Amino acid sequence: MAIEVSTIVSQYGDYYKKGQNNRSRLFAKMTAPSETLDIPGIKHIKTDETVFEGSNVIQSSVVQAYQHGFTPKGDTTFVPNTFKLDKMKVDLSMAPDTIEDNWLGFLAGDTQKLKDWPIVRYIMEELIANKIIEDRELYLAYKGVAADPVPNTAGAVGNSMDGLRRRLQLATAVSHPYPAHVVEGLGILNASDIFDQIEAFEDAIPGYLKNRKMVICVAPDMAIAYFRKLRNLGFYDVKNAEGLSMMVDKTNHTIIGLPSMTGTTDIFATLPSNILHIVKRSSAAGQFDIQADKRDICILGHWYEGVGFEDNDLVYTTRETVQDTVDAPAISNSGNDVTMSCATDGATIRYTTDGSTPNESSSAYSSTITITETTTFKAKAFKSGMNASAVTTKKVTYSA
Repeated sequence: MAIEVSTIVSQYGDYYKKGQNNRSRLFAKMTAPSETLDIPGIKHIKTDETVFEGSNVIQSSVVQAYQHGFTPKGDTTFVPNTFKLDKMKVDLSMAPDTIEDNWLGFLAGDTQKLKDWPIVRYIMEELIANKIIEDRELYLAYKGVAADPVPNTAGAVGNSMDGLRRRLQLATAVSHPYPAHVVEGLGILNASDIFDQIEAFEDAIPGYLKNRKMVICVAPDMAIAYFRKLRNLGFYDVKNAEGLSMMVDKTNHTIIGLPSMTGTTDIFATLPSNILHIVKRSSAAGQFDIQADKRDICILGHWYEGVGFEDNDLVYTTRETVQDTVDAPAISNSGNDVTMSCATDGATIRYTTDGSTPNESSSAYSSTITITETTTFKAKAFKSGMNASAVTTKKVTYSA
């Protein structure tokens, strides 16, 4: 049954204007176009395998002073570098003809084949395809940690693929035969100290790499904080925005804020060409199978994808980046009784009541604390082998 224009006008008022209801009037929210896997110079690889097997080749020095006779020198070592491509999918079910009785009726079809309706093509080609890009950037490219699915249960997006942070953790493991470089003592990145922290991090990168094009990757808010620090310190005397730079002085290293690192205090540096983005040649995100089931449409797609670093010797990061962080403790009260908890198993909560920041020597929480006056608690959780948590602050008002 066709929708009458008068019906739409009565429901939506003057918002409906004849001739202007078309696909271009639909605005899909896109918050994070893929930037991590579109860094200029990144190496994109298509393979027919589900496990990409490469090798780091290490050549020792070969030059020596001349002498008569043959004196061999130099070894060539091959260290396996393997990346498992993770298999991901999209399953979506929809009932296209439900849109026929609302404002989106113009995207209904003139054919009985629901899969050919404009709304189906729109959802596949624009909404799903773009959402995959956004999901890849925000949850997978950096933060992703692959996990086995629970049978018959839709999995969390972040558990679909191992991202670059997971690769950093694996590349810096003590047992790795050819580990990446870990800069010690930098501390957790923070806006107040970001300038000094970036300089200290840069100082740990050897001189022979200073003029090679490298990217120093951080969260967007950290990149902004670094730039503002430069501006506040008077480093820039420019007439317009084109004169500003995020390059570390006297190097060819550029600081970039990646949406994929949002919410982290992580940092890593490498050559763009050292970052690998690998997909299985026979599969691709955005290629879907459409199946009709009575009045519903099922959209299905799957593909293999992975990221990693080609040469660990060209990767620099910090201990704070590759270690997991303890969850911030929770402070609650029932009247004058105060309790604390931490979601990280085995963590020790330490607290202060004098306004100072808790450290590993502060009082350890063990059981309910009963206050006798209004008290402000600061709590921080610690666990060996992990970064200490953020500080939780709570003022508890004494109740007589």
